[in-house]
Amino acid sequence: MLPSRTRPRPRLAAALLVPLLAAVLLGIASSPARRPPLSSEASALAAPPLVSVWANRRNPLNSYFAKFAWAWTSALFAAAFAASTRSRPAAASALHAVRYVLATLYWLAAVRWFFGPPLLDRLFVATGGECSLASTPAPFASQSACRSAGGLWAGGHDISGHCFLLLHSALFLAEEVLVPLRAPPTAPLSRSAAIVRYAITAAAAALVCVWGFLLFFTAKYFHGASEVLSGSLAGVAFWAPLYCLGSGGIFA
Repeated sequence: MLPSRTRPRPRLAAALLVPLLAAVLLGIASSPARRPPLSSEASALAAPPLVSVWANRRNPLNSYFAKFAWAWTSALFAAAFAASTRSRPAAASALHAVRYVLATLYWLAAVRWFFGPPLLDRLFVATGGECSLASTPAPFASQSACRSAGGLWAGGHDISGHCFLLLHSALFLAEEVLVPLRAPPTAPLSRSAAIVRYAITAAAAALVCVWGFLLFFTAKYFHGASEVLSGSLAGVAFWAPLYCLGSGGIFA
């Protein structure tokens, strides 16, 4: 494997970022009726009858892929990490593991838990959002708790968690799965090992395509334009400093 400082790490992900952001912008531009900022639940209630299966947040790709995007990303990273460990120095493997831990912590803090409600939910409440039960405000500070109680999460700036997660996952896959597996191994591979590497690479590329597909329909049918754009910005915010700062990025 090439030394990490000389690998074309930012170039692949940066090239990938162009069509991903284009999908977001095209989705915003082609929305049948650009709505004011609403949560995904509120926008679904306010929308006209469904014109596409992708306007239903229970569509199969959303239910089985987008909602578990970080699990799919983690599984492919684990497979790539195992397939590449013997062909790179231990220090390089350690850095890959550190970057995965940091990416996971970022995901957790944003959408799962940050010493209580996650950061995206805290921002929603700070901008005037609340959980309503039968049109009555309810004291729930997180979207998951509100949904579990049958409430409606609406009123504030609801950053698109899907745009955040899909972009975060796609860029991480590019950096930590596609780039390492594209690099030539330091020692000859057996036929079976080469097949495994190609299979993981193909699976990662296919998953990135799925994320791009879902980004378009998320931007087209859910949230307001500002929430889609802020979610996309949050999805890029981890990748940009970690991999692009300076000549090789932090921990490169």
